[in-house]
Amino acid sequence: MLDSIKKLKVYSPGMQARDWGFDTDQVVDYYTALMQPYTVAVLPVYYDNPEEFSWLPEYELMDPSLFDLVLFVDIEFRPQQQLLNWLQTKHISRWLLLIGGLTHNEYLHPRVVYRPGWALNFMEWNQQRDDFPLERPFLFDCLCGARRTHREYVMLSMLESGLLDQSIVTYRDIFKGGDCVDTPPHVQAQFPDLTVPWPYVSPNLNPDWEVSDHLDYSISGIVPWEIYNRTYFTILVETLGYGNTFLAAEKIGKCLFARRLFVHFGAPYFLHYLRSLGFETFDSVLDESYDLQIQDIKRWHSAFDQVKWLSKQNPQHLLAKVKPILDHNHDRLHRLKSSKTQEMHRAIDRCLEELSCLPAITQTI
Repeated sequence: MLDSIKKLKVYSPGMQARDWGFDTDQVVDYYTALMQPYTVAVLPVYYDNPEEFSWLPEYELMDPSLFDLVLFVDIEFRPQQQLLNWLQTKHISRWLLLIGGLTHNEYLHPRVVYRPGWALNFMEWNQQRDDFPLERPFLFDCLCGARRTHREYVMLSMLESGLLDQSIVTYRDIFKGGDCVDTPPHVQAQFPDLTVPWPYVSPNLNPDWEVSDHLDYSISGIVPWEIYNRTYFTILVETLGYGNTFLAAEKIGKCLFARRLFVHFGAPYFLHYLRSLGFETFDSVLDESYDLQIQDIKRWHSAFDQVKWLSKQNPQHLLAKVKPILDHNHDRLHRLKSSKTQEMHRAIDRCLEELSCLPAITQTI
């Protein structure tokens, strides 16, 4: 029945169908979807909450309980149990849930599939490039995004170490939704004589290297090739900086896609989970034990020790040494996208097989 999934017509006004591996021409309107042999809707979680960024007025006019199968998508990160509790209130008989993040040591519900959505979706928006110059004028790129605690620590560390002047760094005020508006006291205490430069755009950044003439949230989905071609390494400041969660957002996706050697600043066990997805990290050249440090400040401090170590190496020699890792990660990203699509389609296939075993029911609108 897997081949028949490509023939399904689904209702998905917000285009979450793409996340489930459907093609654009498989998306139809509400009434057409309800006339199909198998009626399938693809919706964002909390579709019934107008305060959600993914909400559309159209959701108020439809009844998801009329569908044989409803596929839900959470591309961000919300705890699995929170989403399951919400689903219980919807009175939908058959559903599957696609989640974008994981909680440490938590088993997935049989109807839940994990897919690192942000790390995979941006591949559709960018063309591959391989024109990496050997000589590059700057050491690191550090593109921070919204104001967050771990990014405050990184900015102060860059300032204290003098590496800010040797890198391309941005910490813009166009990104909202961070976890702080000022440097948290426990971070500021580590750098009593310094102040975070925010908003900040590195004087090393030539405006011609920007990914867009109009800078807004949309630039987060664009690979900054011109910046990568002028820096050797990435200081990766992921979305989640602490806690017992794993979210592989577009930031790590860009590093894997563009073959970047990176040091990660964020929640613990990030590298552990990354390796569990089939990627390789850089423990052959870096001390990545920082990933196992639970205490946030200590973890970020140990990670920045690796940044300082990198700044003293011959970057061309180091990149040549880790090239097999970079190539593997690039290839693995493409394979992961394919394997996750297959996993999702197998889950849909099982649900359709369940439906095929049920007595035929004539459904009217």
